[in-house]
Amino acid sequence: MSTFTEWIRLVHILAAIWLATGAFGGAVVRAYGKRAGDLPGKVAALRIGRRLVTLFALPGSVIAGLTGLSLLDPMGIGFRHGWVHASLAIWLVLLGLGFLYLAPRQKRLLAAAEASLAAGAPSDELKRLASTPLPGILADVSALGVVVLVALMALKPF
Repeated sequence: MSTFTEWIRLVHILAAIWLATGAFGGAVVRAYGKRAGDLPGKVAALRIGRRLVTLFALPGSVIAGLTGLSLLDPMGIGFRHGWVHASLAIWLVLLGLGFLYLAPRQKRLLAAAEASLAAGAPSDELKRLASTPLPGILADVSALGVVVLVALMALKPF
């Protein structure tokens, strides 16, 4: 393995850690936001959660995935193994979920929360967006997907 490949592998591992920071940190912040007793506390949690997604989870997922793909040939792995196919499918689903659903929804939720904070009371839009459990469930599924991807990389089970 060349020195360049080793550097790419290092970037891949660091990007995976970066991604995991966003995914798991987001789950903790989301739980804090639900427990916050007042609107400013909830808005603060939403702001932190948004930063975790935009600075950690989304960039980490792109960089980890692209560097992982770039390592398949130099490391002699290729696309012939089932764990590579499963990892690629999970990664693409997580990317789509993050970029096309979770991040835009979180952006709308934060905008509604900040507008409500400026108005002094939760708006109907904020109540509607915050009452939907699906985004939180999908965010937790995404965090679980990170664990599955790490397990596939480490164990190479099939």
